[in-house]
Amino acid sequence: MLKNLFQYSDRDRDIETYTLAITTFLLGLVFIKYTEIMNIPQTVDQVTSSRLLSDLMLALFRTGCALLSLVTLFWVAYDPKGSPDFPLYYNERKNRLRHSSGLTRLAAYTMWHFALFGLSFTISAICSWIHISGGEVPNWMLIVSPILFSTSYTCSILVTCVVTFHIIGTEINRGNNIDHLFYWYEIVMHNLNVILLGIAIIVNNYDIDWRYLVFPIIFSLIYIFWARLYVNIAGVYIYNFIDPRLNGAPIIHFILLLIIILIFAIVLFLNWLVSWNLLLGVLVISALTNYIIKIKKPDIVNN
Repeated sequence: MLKNLFQYSDRDRDIETYTLAITTFLLGLVFIKYTEIMNIPQTVDQVTSSRLLSDLMLALFRTGCALLSLVTLFWVAYDPKGSPDFPLYYNERKNRLRHSSGLTRLAAYTMWHFALFGLSFTISAICSWIHISGGEVPNWMLIVSPILFSTSYTCSILVTCVVTFHIIGTEINRGNNIDHLFYWYEIVMHNLNVILLGIAIIVNNYDIDWRYLVFPIIFSLIYIFWARLYVNIAGVYIYNFIDPRLNGAPIIHFILLLIIILIFAIVLFLNWLVSWNLLLGVLVISALTNYIIKIKKPDIVNN
């Protein structure tokens, strides 16, 4: 049954898949409009202060994370060596080896989410530096800063879990080389992302609203639409499981939607837990982070 979801049938399921995606996207926009969540700023204290750090240390931490994102993505795009990957070739409907280099490497959801990671820390760092310098933090920054943070953390957990629990195992089963999944910048984007965001949720003072749930959904749907456009550019889906033609594509996309909702609920819970009991929150975040990351390449036994 599960295997059948990832196979092709006589009729492609792209119409059903995009109907689901577009409907969800439009409902998300309606939700944003009628909840007016984009008109509700948090206080300067919530955005620029910390439970544990001085304002200066918080600003430095945020700035360092923003620079890490910039340096990592720059390296990914301009590393002359490039990297191998195993995308799904659209016309052939098969995964095969490709050597990827240049700006096209930024097309993956991994890089998208890490750019979001960088944007989140950039905005929050600017808020911190404005506050430290005695200026007035713009209202729009007080609105988007916690939204970007919760969206970034949700998407980062999604990326880390997909890589750790799906992509690595799938590539090993196919007999593909997985060295590229453990290059330093891949470790940063697949592991250090959730480590730093776990630290951030501990030291931040954000109030994460349940209505922020819509934003990681919208962000991921935009990527789904982009992935189809990228097929026209490069002829491949970087992730074969988001091919809308698959027999179970509507189900797969709906499951991904449920996973995003679940992960956001976890982020919401962690934020509450840290506020309620800091020590317990640190322990739970540490345990969760340790469980989902995979920094060391697994040993592969050849039969």
